[in-house]
Amino acid sequence: MVNWHPPDSQGPRGSIAPTAFAALNSKELSLGESTIHPLIELSERKARLRVDAAVLRRNAWLHAGLSASQALIDFGSPLAEILRARSGTAVGGYYPVRDELDPRGLIEFFHRKHFRIGLPKTAPGPMLTFRQWVPGTPLMRGKFRIQEPGDGQPEIIPDLVLVPLLAFDRMGNRLGYGAGFYDVALRALRRNGSIIAAGLGFDEQELTEIPREPQDEPLDMIVTPSRIIACGD
Repeated sequence: MVNWHPPDSQGPRGSIAPTAFAALNSKELSLGESTIHPLIELSERKARLRVDAAVLRRNAWLHAGLSASQALIDFGSPLAEILRARSGTAVGGYYPVRDELDPRGLIEFFHRKHFRIGLPKTAPGPMLTFRQWVPGTPLMRGKFRIQEPGDGQPEIIPDLVLVPLLAFDRMGNRLGYGAGFYDVALRALRRNGSIIAAGLGFDEQELTEIPREPQDEPLDMIVTPSRIIACGD
């Protein structure tokens, strides 16, 4: 059994294993003598990290993409226990694109355990909502050519949100694609209730530290093929 607690009540975390980004994070990434606003400089740093993180994720997927996705299913039971302890009934998943860690086996596990499933539906804004989906039913190609539920599917409010990512750190910082869809969605969900935001990623996607901007919404936990990591300051 995996014991997970919200960040404000969690116990001590384990030591941080070395990552492929340890050297990168230790480098001086300053733009030098400049009058650039600090937030712009932070965004530029994240943009550079995205390039390297995409390469690491691609290599991890090529090495063990299928087996890693299968390994996620083993964490379905402890995640379901956490949800039931919070009276949670709905899970927000995602349909994988490119070399994202594939959550479909895990989503099917939740469906078999009678949790309602929602997948993201995007709109300009950026706006992201979760529409009900039953595994196996057809999807439509939406914004960014990502598979989404149809317009007629009802919206659901997830208690657990599975979040794709390019990279993560143990403080709950997530490196995404930069459009802000998940930050906006998580912020709205948290305003209206308590949710768990769980990033899904390969172990190789862990960084020592990811810069956090004011609009970035942190993750509560990370689920990799080998472990569940409780995040927090």
